Amino acid sequence: MQAFVLGAVLLSIAACTQKGGGPTPTPSPTPPPSSSVTADAFLRFWEDGRYSEMYDLLASSAQAKISRQDFIDRYEAIAEEATITGVDSVFEPSLDPAAAELPFSVTISTAFFGDIAQTNTMRLVKESRGGQEDWRVLWDPSLIFSELDDRSLVHFFTHVPRRGAIYDRNGTPLALDGQVHVVGVVNELIDDKEALIPPLAEKLGIPEEKIRETLEAGLPPYYFLPLKTLPYGTPPEELQPFEAMEGVVVRPQFQRVYPQGTLAAHTIGYLAEVTAEQLEELAAEGYRPGDMVGAAGLEAYFQEELAGERGGTLATITPEGTISHVIKKIETKPGLDVHLALDVNVQRVAESALGDREGSIIVMDPIDNSVLAIASHPTLDPNDFVAGLSTEVYQRLASDPREPFFHRAVQATYPPGSTFKVVTMAAGLERGGFTTSSTLPCTPQWYGLGAENVKRNWQTVDRGPLTLAQGLMASCNPVFYEVALTLDLIDPEILPAFASAFGFGQPTGIVGLEEAQGVAPGPEWKMEQYGEPWYSGDSVNMGIGQGFLLVTPLQLANMYSAVARTGVLRTPLLVQRLASTDGATVQEFSAEEINPLPVSQATLDAIHEGLTLVIASPSGTAYSTFLGSSVAAAGKSGTAEDIIYQDHVFFVASAPRDDPSLVALVALDEGHSGSLEAGPMVRRVLEAYLTGATGG
Repeated sequence: MQAFVLGAVLLSIAACTQKGGGPTPTPSPTPPPSSSVTADAFLRFWEDGRYSEMYDLLASSAQAKISRQDFIDRYEAIAEEATITGVDSVFEPSLDPAAAELPFSVTISTAFFGDIAQTNTMRLVKESRGGQEDWRVLWDPSLIFSELDDRSLVHFFTHVPRRGAIYDRNGTPLALDGQVHVVGVVNELIDDKEALIPPLAEKLGIPEEKIRETLEAGLPPYYFLPLKTLPYGTPPEELQPFEAMEGVVVRPQFQRVYPQGTLAAHTIGYLAEVTAEQLEELAAEGYRPGDMVGAAGLEAYFQEELAGERGGTLATITPEGTISHVIKKIETKPGLDVHLALDVNVQRVAESALGDREGSIIVMDPIDNSVLAIASHPTLDPNDFVAGLSTEVYQRLASDPREPFFHRAVQATYPPGSTFKVVTMAAGLERGGFTTSSTLPCTPQWYGLGAENVKRNWQTVDRGPLTLAQGLMASCNPVFYEVALTLDLIDPEILPAFASAFGFGQPTGIVGLEEAQGVAPGPEWKMEQYGEPWYSGDSVNMGIGQGFLLVTPLQLANMYSAVARTGVLRTPLLVQRLASTDGATVQEFSAEEINPLPVSQATLDAIHEGLTLVIASPSGTAYSTFLGSSVAAAGKSGTAEDIIYQDHVFFVASAPRDDPSLVALVALDEGHSGSLEAGPMVRRVLEAYLTGATGG
């Protein structure tokens, strides 16, 4: 690239004073201006975005056709519309300083369309201004894009690809771009509006006034005026009455639909209108105000993969809106489909079992650690977000004290209560010097921290000496107080280390969902958080799943999945694969190993024995809950009190107990007994799945 300096170069000859005097030489004349200098300056100003300086170089005739501000506005508007990020010109000056037509080439870099290369010709004319003659540009819009003229505009047409679908493990659609039908009216087709409004309002289930306001909106009579979008899957026979009504038109259109409604809504997520902040990043990808993007759940997590790549056409259009020339076109790339491990049949049973209780249910297959169901209540209908929530409705949902937006299964954290006792038992057997035959007293009160710090069991009877497995069976607090205190006296880091090794205090690593990490407290954590040392009482509280310990339902279910079968902690498998529209797998997922549990097989066997006794022994805390059940299960209940003195309850179980293929966990925000309130829900899920009653 060759740069030139505007203006003539003045040459002068220095005066020579000879000894004795002499004539002064006459200066040489100023060289004539070159058209190449002006053309080069115009292009350099364009590269730098100095539109006002470009305007100064225009011929008078060109300036008479467009004002300075309109000139600047046009360049800026085209740069924004075409997503121009830079201009790079190549110009070879002419050997003829008086050349009136000068060829040049330019590469216009854009964020969306890439580089657009054009060859063009700049026309110039010699003009005299202020007594100085110079070359000026005979500008017209074709110098921006060669396809552009005085009448046309540059427009970016966005082509939106098919958004990928979300399927369960059996191919049942949970989210897809589906055809729905929009019922509307066209004024010019209506003879008697007042006769039409009442029956139409009744059939649509909307107020008559809404139809009347729509008809009287003052739009052109040939406009289609939408009134209501019918649910996805509306049968043809339900469309016919509308089609038979005078002036009513039923239009098919494609939009995001969630065929299962509220089922697994927190996990699937929903779409929302792109925000101004998001547009700053997405505008270059072809997004515009009003476009929809993933806002929660899998729709948000896999936004890029599901959305695919938008295509577009950069074209000049006539004042009437028709395309006159295509400058560049980019084809769309359809989004990928997301195939889940979820089973809608199991999900439906889980949500039905949970009912209207605030809480969550997680169902996992411990063989491959896949997530068959993950329910959270209260829930939402993602279809409502596609249709567009009013500000009033959104505010009502956002201010609901039951927090319907909250995905309790992965984001809520609770003290785990007695469900944590398997960790304390494992640590005691591995590091505390206890054996499977060791017995500890199960008394109504425990004085291990001194008479002034008496701890109580949840039962008021003395159960006598119990093994650790029997301690699980009876959920005896004093047994686990004693184990926790023993561990603390050996090393206060032991129990916190086991909690971490069992997956607490860190995300599970589930792909597709944002999760809380919870808290696995220990001496270092407490000093950082509170500036206080770790006391034996902290270990004792932690031993029964209380104190500072906080876990998510998913962490707890994932830990029990590891205990139930493999003894290896893995990431929960929610997403199985991403696939192209033809079904070809693009990316596959599996349950990745996190770490083996720090226990021997003998310890695992002892834990299994205790969990079995919980349900199978008449002395077990959940014996009555599973009495007469068609499945043989092993499990544990838990009731925990949080810092605001509200009780949360849990129940988790695996079945069949000799060869587990299912783990189910229920967590309820409020309750008094894990066995009596959450236990029946777990039983219902296990029985439905293992007897084939889920319909899957």
